[in-house]
Amino acid sequence: MPGGAGPSALWYLTRGTGAVTLILLTISVALGVADLRRTHTERVPRFVIDAVHRSTSLLALAFLVVHILTSVLDPFAPIRLIDAVVPFVSAYRPVWLGLGTVASDLLIALVLTSVLRRRFGHRAWRATHWLAYACWPIALVHGLGTGSDANTPWLLALTAASVLVVLGAFGVRVASGWPDHLRARVSAASVSVAALIGLLIWLPTGPLASGWARRAGTPSSLLAGAASATSTNNPNANAGVATPAAFTASVTGTVVQSQLANGLAKIDLRLALAGRDLSKLDIRLYGQATGGGGVAMTSSAVKLGTAAIPALYSGQVTSLTGTDIQASLRGTPGALVLLARLQIDPTTNAVTGTVSVQP
Repeated sequence: MPGGAGPSALWYLTRGTGAVTLILLTISVALGVADLRRTHTERVPRFVIDAVHRSTSLLALAFLVVHILTSVLDPFAPIRLIDAVVPFVSAYRPVWLGLGTVASDLLIALVLTSVLRRRFGHRAWRATHWLAYACWPIALVHGLGTGSDANTPWLLALTAASVLVVLGAFGVRVASGWPDHLRARVSAASVSVAALIGLLIWLPTGPLASGWARRAGTPSSLLAGAASATSTNNPNANAGVATPAAFTASVTGTVVQSQLANGLAKIDLRLALAGRDLSKLDIRLYGQATGGGGVAMTSSAVKLGTAAIPALYSGQVTSLTGTDIQASLRGTPGALVLLARLQIDPTTNAVTGTVSVQP
């Protein structure tokens, strides 16, 4: 978190409202999937279940609004208000945040068509209503992919409980009226089982695997800040590390260029310094793509560190001329100026050159 002060109140509120929204959405979807017009008991008549279904949907929308506003207001992640409306344009975990945007748009459509049902007509309402139920699995994956606490026991338990509730409701719906429309029922059940298996396969290699924050699309500047905060909060993290004397070292590595959803290009330089304790250097550049595989830089993030502390120093590029890169870095041991003179082989994406460091 910024400044090493730990999560802000807005961060906790964002995570809390997201979890509550998932719970309410699970209840609403379970009632709808089980077909609330058929599900009733002598003590609980249909209109009561109908009212619970409608109320939980409206309450989920209210918590969703708070979830979106706190996400935008929290200064930790660069999330804009437009990111909450237009999917897959965010600089922060674009795919997984975009899924949340899709889910919120579907939930809004569900609530609005329910409130204005008489104006839409039953056929249009029913089509929109069932389409909107897709917001539940999308929201589930969004929470796992975007949330920084996706691997915590409480969230995994909440996710498992939500899946079991919806699967139970789906089982009630499939079994009701069996064996009428047998092919449709078997197809729907097969899709649900396949989706569950896919989720169980994805989790260990995705959100539950190490390095997910980077692979999910977290900007390097945030990763470097989090690493710096961790080392600052741990008095022993940088024990015995002093500001190094000036040195020059040969460097090797690779370069990877990719295109972001917002139209910008991203260049990742992953480099290793030979014969130095400060052996890991990562440089990330954002900007408009230019000819020859370069970018007109708009932002950057640089990390220099050891194998144990890859983000011992972090900062930004201050000058970019061809493949010569100058950066200003700061860390707990002190401040550094770094100059990298690189050569890039466009056929293999291999990088060689030298790096000079001055305290």
